[in-house]
Amino acid sequence: MNTDKTLIETFGYIKKEENLITVESNIILNTFVLESQHEFPGYHGNIPEKSQPRSLFLITSKDYQFEDIARTTKKIKKVFNHDFNASQGHIYFKSETLSCIRLKYLKSFTFIPELQNLLKDEDIKFSKKRFLESTGLIVINKRFYVSEREEGLYQDLEEESKYYLELPIKLEWEMFKKITLDIKNNVDNINFDAAQGVFYRKCGIVDVVRIYDQDKNVERLTTLRKLYLDEINKKQSTF
Repeated sequence: MNTDKTLIETFGYIKKEENLITVESNIILNTFVLESQHEFPGYHGNIPEKSQPRSLFLITSKDYQFEDIARTTKKIKKVFNHDFNASQGHIYFKSETLSCIRLKYLKSFTFIPELQNLLKDEDIKFSKKRFLESTGLIVINKRFYVSEREEGLYQDLEEESKYYLELPIKLEWEMFKKITLDIKNNVDNINFDAAQGVFYRKCGIVDVVRIYDQDKNVERLTTLRKLYLDEINKKQSTF
């Protein structure tokens, strides 16, 4: 394995499917906030307890741009005394699409109203509260800070249990789900969560699989990448 590491800071997006439910307390009155019931549904190891928020989604009444949320977040971090990350995105359900701000790393639900009020002060408009419990396809536009451990394998430098496996082509979501299921049906250790992603790099768009696995076994991750490449080759040979 190559021990040299290429450090990369870029932006792109993550696409994943999660079960979402309305947050009913510790929010500004009559605002619509969703929480992921299981942030990494394919992984069944030790994940932080419910006392700490998982991924939160502040549903907005208008569609804000990536830059809007990035600038607003930078300003709020100067006055908000708690750690958080905010990213712009969309949640796709069968009958509707919701615009959202995804929040991560908040240590307590009680911090949500203060953060909402700071966002309101920056003219962010929230949707009115309603009750929802459903599976949504989430696309989050975000910044990445990774190291290229070896060709086609990237390690997240901010969340150590996340790795990214480079793919040669873009897969449609349903095909991605099918390939991931086929791989899990043919390996001994199925305890990992997979999502789709994209990095924007000088060479162009790079398609990746985001793997969440607390074992952080590079040899296993290299094997997983090979399995994805093999499955892609099988699908392409049928066309």
